[in-house]
Amino acid sequence: MRFRMRILWILSLQLLLIFFSLVLAWLLRFEFRLPQMNVLLAAFPVLAAVRLAAMSRFKLLHGYWRYTGASDAQDVLKAIAIGSAAFYLIERWVLGVTAFPISIYIIEAMLSAAFLGGIRFLSRSALQAVEHGRVPLSSHSVVIIVGAGAAGMTLVRALPRTAFIAIGFVDDDPAKAGARLCGVPVLGTLDRLPGIAQRLGVDEVLIAIPSATGEQMRRIVSLCHDARVPYRTTPNYVELIDKNIKVDQLREVRFEDLLGREAVHLAATPARDKLTGKVVVVTGAAGSIGSELCTQVLANLPAKLICVDQDESGLFFLQQRLEQEHPPVKIEYCVANICNRQRMTQILAGQDAEIIFHAAAYKHVPLMELNAREAISNNVFGLISLLDVAVECGCRSFVAISSDKAVKPTSVMGCTKRIGELILAARPHGEMRCISVRFGNVLGSQGSVIPLFEEQIRKHRKVTVTHPDITRFFMTISEAVSLVLQGFALGRHGEILVLEMGEPMRIVDMVRMLTRLLGKRDDEVEITYTGLRHGEKLYEELFYDSEIPLPTECGKVMRARGKLVSWDVLKSGLDELSALISSSADDAALRLKLSQIVPEYCWNRGLEPLSFPTTRPVRNVAVQSKKPASAGNRETGRVNELGALS
Repeated sequence: MRFRMRILWILSLQLLLIFFSLVLAWLLRFEFRLPQMNVLLAAFPVLAAVRLAAMSRFKLLHGYWRYTGASDAQDVLKAIAIGSAAFYLIERWVLGVTAFPISIYIIEAMLSAAFLGGIRFLSRSALQAVEHGRVPLSSHSVVIIVGAGAAGMTLVRALPRTAFIAIGFVDDDPAKAGARLCGVPVLGTLDRLPGIAQRLGVDEVLIAIPSATGEQMRRIVSLCHDARVPYRTTPNYVELIDKNIKVDQLREVRFEDLLGREAVHLAATPARDKLTGKVVVVTGAAGSIGSELCTQVLANLPAKLICVDQDESGLFFLQQRLEQEHPPVKIEYCVANICNRQRMTQILAGQDAEIIFHAAAYKHVPLMELNAREAISNNVFGLISLLDVAVECGCRSFVAISSDKAVKPTSVMGCTKRIGELILAARPHGEMRCISVRFGNVLGSQGSVIPLFEEQIRKHRKVTVTHPDITRFFMTISEAVSLVLQGFALGRHGEILVLEMGEPMRIVDMVRMLTRLLGKRDDEVEITYTGLRHGEKLYEELFYDSEIPLPTECGKVMRARGKLVSWDVLKSGLDELSALISSSADDAALRLKLSQIVPEYCWNRGLEPLSFPTTRPVRNVAVQSKKPASAGNRETGRVNELGALS
């Protein structure tokens, strides 16, 4: 009923304006007199009928004038022209009315166009003024929206209730050139953004492309940087729960947006079936990977989640965050060292643990070079102790987080990770399924270089990088953990699973991206190359030369099939390593034993940085064939390779 009354009111108002235009045209023609009233009144029904028919043809009867734009003005003009032509033909040739002055056909058309178009723009201005409230015009930001798609349309509809005024879109779709969406014109292609922004005095750019790839986002950010205009973006589709973009969701562009890694959805996957209703333990739960594991495991509704970490403060903050989310799952927080066999037995046996995600490890490469004994004790013998306890307590699955630094390691940390892979693949574990998951750097992890670079750019405008050609694989924490859960669901006992990392990124290129994200020009930030740090590599690899990458049911998870050492041989080497740890052996002896267990481990005995090659192959070994290097070349090159991230 209310809708019908609204339509009737809109129709009556437009009819009144048409009648007023006709009368005013008559007054102007006859010097403000109304002769031949019978001719005027007889003509009005015909005029009203053709006007309404033409306006209906161009969908001008809806009354939603809040979003009136230039396209509506064009439609009004078209409807008036067609209606006037039809009115003239019917009056003169069908009805034979010759007393109706020809000049009035023209004057009335001009007045009707002015009144019908004017009422729309006045209504839009009045409604926007009400929605803006008392916010002065000077406080509004003039913006351009990048992306004239569904997200851009949704965003521009929401802007009238905010302090933003959209003056146009830019979009690379040639079909949209010159079009008007909700009254906002498409001003040109994305490449024209700098010129358009400067010419029109744009205050900000809003990026409305939730599905943008990393390459697209890098291009957009570069153009915004060239325009010297700040920019923000809408969330990507993964962040949007209801797929409905709102202005208050606009946020700063983050480095992971430029990375463009596709998120992984775990709904309706085997991981949910294997986690739901189970008792799950996460070691290293307070760390970057561990805390995200806790979050994603909880989303799969386990019977209980047990968070284990020796970092009391980190575990406290994890507790605060998880309890704020109010998951319908019982969570226990245990302060414990995985090397403490008695404490871990108490935790696992007392909780009937079924699944263990082992993320506890010492990970920082240069620091572990100075503390080799602790790295070996924690990462190797802590793992063995935890495996023993897990088997004794009847755990069914054990997933260990490995690293790309385990491939041809040049550091103690990388070597301990490789030994962990070998242990899980070779050691008898009874009925417990053991899997290693290998992947590269994650954005936002504790100790990540991204915050360090950001601070250096902001405060000092001087960034320290180890080598101009250094590269690293990158992925987001959420994607890495999602794929770890996928690997847990599909992995078979003893397998080493490798996450697809895409192409490696040069650290220098990453610094340039961060520079632009922070609103600085490239020439405003100096990059200083500091030289080698102990144990680091110039580039990382995901597979050994002897390993064959095999696909799995998940496109982003691969199996590494290669020759592994037998448990008897491995155990003999580990026993000797354990004896060295217990004795007063120096780090050189420990490293020598590590190299006997992992022959690919290369280390600089003098611990002096040597010259390193200025060029190196950038390979995604997951998809390319590998050519084995000579032992001499591998030794010389690898002990001098430099990495920027640990």
